[in-house]
Amino acid sequence: MTVFKYVGLSQEGAANVLPVVLDHIMHPLIQDSQFATEVYHVDQDGRQQGVVLSEMSDFAYRESAVRSLNLRQLIFPPTSTYAWECGGLPQSIESLSIEEVIDYHKEFYSYSNLTLILIGAYDECPAAIFNVLDGLDVEISASPPPLRRPMPAMLPKWRKARADYLFASEKSQTGSMTFAWEGPAAEDIETCVALEMLIDYMKTDPVSPLRKRFTHRQVPIAGNIEFGLLNYIPTAIVLSFTDVPFVGYISHAAAAAATSAKRRVGTPAMTYPSPADTCGPLDLSKLHDDINGLFASNYYRKQLVSTMTYVVEHWLSDQWQHFSSYLAKRTACSSANFASVAMSQKDHQGILYKLTRDAVIHRLSPGSASTTQPAFGSRGRLFSMRHELGQKDCAFWKALVQKWFLNGRMLHVATLPDPKMGIQIEAERNLAQRNHIENMRPDELEASKKKLAEALESTKVSIPREVLAALPPTPDISKVQMLQCTGYNFNHSSESLLIESPFGIGRVLVVPGEIESKFQISFPLAGLSSELWSYLPLFVRLATAQVGLVIPHAVADTVLQDSCFVSVKPSGMPLVYLNSEQVDCAMGEVLTDHRACIGDYYSHDSTGHWPVEVLTLFGSTKRKDLLRAFKLMSLKMMFGDFGVDTILKVANWLKKDLLAARGTGTSLLIDTFPWLRTPGRLDACAIAKYDPSDSATHAMASHAGNEPFGRALNLYHQIAFLTTLTKSLSAAMNEDDMLATEADSASNAITQIRAHFANCASATGLAHITLPKCTDGTEARDALSTLVGEWQACSSAWRENHQVVTVPATPYELPTLYSNSHRIYTPPRKRRRAVVVVPAKVPTRLSPNSRAGSRNFAAVSPSLGIHIMLASLQTSYVGVQVPLIIERDPSDTRLVSLAKQLEKRPDTDIYALQLLCIVFNRSEGLVKNAIRGRGYAYGVGIHTNSNNGNLAVYISHAVDPLKALTAFWDVMEQLGPEAGWDAAIDEFQLSAARSIFYFRAYTGFTESMVSEDANFIFRGFSGVEEYLPWMRGHVESIKIADLRRAFLKYFVPFITKGAPSLYIVATPQFSPETGAEFLQQLNGNAYGAKFKAIDMSVLDPIVTI
Repeated sequence: MTVFKYVGLSQEGAANVLPVVLDHIMHPLIQDSQFATEVYHVDQDGRQQGVVLSEMSDFAYRESAVRSLNLRQLIFPPTSTYAWECGGLPQSIESLSIEEVIDYHKEFYSYSNLTLILIGAYDECPAAIFNVLDGLDVEISASPPPLRRPMPAMLPKWRKARADYLFASEKSQTGSMTFAWEGPAAEDIETCVALEMLIDYMKTDPVSPLRKRFTHRQVPIAGNIEFGLLNYIPTAIVLSFTDVPFVGYISHAAAAAATSAKRRVGTPAMTYPSPADTCGPLDLSKLHDDINGLFASNYYRKQLVSTMTYVVEHWLSDQWQHFSSYLAKRTACSSANFASVAMSQKDHQGILYKLTRDAVIHRLSPGSASTTQPAFGSRGRLFSMRHELGQKDCAFWKALVQKWFLNGRMLHVATLPDPKMGIQIEAERNLAQRNHIENMRPDELEASKKKLAEALESTKVSIPREVLAALPPTPDISKVQMLQCTGYNFNHSSESLLIESPFGIGRVLVVPGEIESKFQISFPLAGLSSELWSYLPLFVRLATAQVGLVIPHAVADTVLQDSCFVSVKPSGMPLVYLNSEQVDCAMGEVLTDHRACIGDYYSHDSTGHWPVEVLTLFGSTKRKDLLRAFKLMSLKMMFGDFGVDTILKVANWLKKDLLAARGTGTSLLIDTFPWLRTPGRLDACAIAKYDPSDSATHAMASHAGNEPFGRALNLYHQIAFLTTLTKSLSAAMNEDDMLATEADSASNAITQIRAHFANCASATGLAHITLPKCTDGTEARDALSTLVGEWQACSSAWRENHQVVTVPATPYELPTLYSNSHRIYTPPRKRRRAVVVVPAKVPTRLSPNSRAGSRNFAAVSPSLGIHIMLASLQTSYVGVQVPLIIERDPSDTRLVSLAKQLEKRPDTDIYALQLLCIVFNRSEGLVKNAIRGRGYAYGVGIHTNSNNGNLAVYISHAVDPLKALTAFWDVMEQLGPEAGWDAAIDEFQLSAARSIFYFRAYTGFTESMVSEDANFIFRGFSGVEEYLPWMRGHVESIKIADLRRAFLKYFVPFITKGAPSLYIVATPQFSPETGAEFLQQLNGNAYGAKFKAIDMSVLDPIVTI
């Protein structure tokens, strides 16, 4: 079933858009020109293009896609839609015709086959909606009978017990193991929910048998576990172990052959002792595995079967109290906040998911063939059913595991990386391109060019002004009901409220729409030694890893008071030890969600993006457990067992995650840009001078150690840093005295980071609490005081047993935080107005005591372009950044009030720029239409990164990167003259952009109130209550002239010769000849950008610890 989702700001807005939406769905304008650009065409050079092709060309060769498609084809017959890729494989898209698309639409898209679901603050009988439907009575009555096609059952006999498949990847060290079982019928809601509860425990709880056996162990045999009940008809249970280590595919084949040979001569295959045959509890995390044999025939399968057998025969009985308490906690959590927790969806989307599921079952499930209406709300008993299932005894859950995982038939799929596959695919694509041109007659080629030109020209068709004027007005944002919240400041501005605290500002936000209580603590990083920044991502991962607690005996009674821990006191040692299972069980009982990260957890999308220089602790819990939950996270942060073995294990996990991110190109542009822009030994200036044929410059790039710490958090530095660190720690663990110093360095670095937080770094931090019920100022202050008091007790206990490290005051002016020192004091209420550093003033090299922030821009003259080839890519990525020098946010309100500042609209430029970007980014916007509308690429986005000091254009999944980039330049040229601007930008565009801006802003607040409030405080507001009128006052005042000024000031540099700009073009692996030709084409641009081909390895520095 296809779901079209539209979100309006009000009932009026929904009623206005509904007839347009229904007409768009039921009567689309599908012409040859749209099919050519949106789906597939071959251009005059023989290159395959199209939006759908762009999207699927990369997706089809990813590991997850290869795994999923082949698994479904082994389970379901060809007559089932599950056996086919929803978006289509590239070879299928190439042969698709417009006639097939039209026929498919006629067959399935009728009103009798449509389900309309309204979710939101509607009247009980929304008259405006019914009036729209009444106007369609004739068309609805003329619809053909509804389609009821039961989905075919799974194949009665699965052809293979195990199947191996290859996927394109640069890495060759890890693959994945996937297992599938047939699930219950879609109508059997109780069994489905029971399996969901069991699966949630198995994959989520760190002490579950799957976690202990495969991932949470000294030598993991899997990086992560993906486990779920897939809502097919019938359902399927799929368990995937990702990042399974191995040496290479040849080793797998050899291991499999060796195992088979041994079996033929009577030698038993490799396995570990059956847990069912052991006496007493078995520690699954200490079992030995032959890593080289993991991909051998049936080896991994036997480990899984043995573990599931152990669950039935020992685990559930031995760990019943923990298992049942986990189910109860998750049930309470899902009941309280089902939209975001139980269904992994947000707000109305979760409800939509459940209701559409009922519609699908009604139309496609064989068990619903006799019903006349969908049983909407069939999963409405989800929460009461979870509660009832939580009361089931141990025998019920044993039988569930036995029936579905041990007695049911199992399918095993292994996916293995092939570093050469991407190169082969690109070579085949180039061969097809040449053959297409060579096989066409001159008249055919000319006709093809003419047809393509007409298709591309059709994308410029715009809606007439008179039609736009007749459309209903944009809903008034003032009518949108904002989620009410009340904020209480603590130790903020009034001297009568001052209380000595390690936090400069505390806030309590009362948000009635929330169910649970939450806390967020933001620790500033100002003053942290530059040598320690490389360790910060590792420290953050340690703070949330599965570790025990090691607490000095002298303070154990104080620290562990009211914690209900059973501690161990090793003989002859002044320490108290609590094992990791104990700690994780305690955290699982009170925390429904907890995280630690650098920056703001909500907007922290990528390892290379650090929006605010703070370390953030976040937790979600019940109100009564708020203090205990925060205490547990504080104890783990300050007294966690971060020994050398733990550091090594967590560093390996983090390195795997970063390598996977880089291998798939997930954050390719996001991480490469800040790496090159920040001044350092391998910045853009150094790359501009880089010559691969010159041994001197090549040696410089290959030994770029001692990088400025502003670059240390970047993806590329982190991979190199963690590689060096794990090698050193592994050698030290093997008693290599030569590398013992490196192990000590890592341990000491973690201790110094703890010292930073325990001693002085919190003097200007933020403490946030979100409560679901209204409260008064006294209760709010009490809640904050107890939270702050808990941190004081924890940090004081740590200081008492460690040498106090005096952390110096920050040697630089931190743009987003107040300056701080060791003494506790109340910081100024407002900071100075933030101004991005002018590129010309940025030093090309940094001294150890200077700040290397991501705001700096290593200016390049002339503009620099970099071409990178990656074997894992099947389509290209294009990005360009220019410096963004712009003021934002209020100045010191102690001198001039916020209202007085707002009268002059000082931030008009930044808001006009943001609205202009929305105009360009809309689906029919100029930039997106010029690139995506012509089939050059799938994703197009323009971003104002004012925090990081750049204006960026990102183009993803481009099948023709050169044409995509040229199309962007052409749009900028078109808008330069007044006539071109007036023809393209009008009041309708501005009104639509303003509406989109408001919608994003207001919905963002409700989803992340605490994070947004903290962000606004760092920016100089007292909180969200001051930011909203500031933002709204600016946005409402923006005129077309403001957009024009923003364009001339900030977008014209993209097409100005000599203006500092940085380009990155990442493509699939070309042959040397094709690569040279492509580079020559890039350098033929009219804007002075000089492109260089750079090997990705050049960006990997050599790190010395």
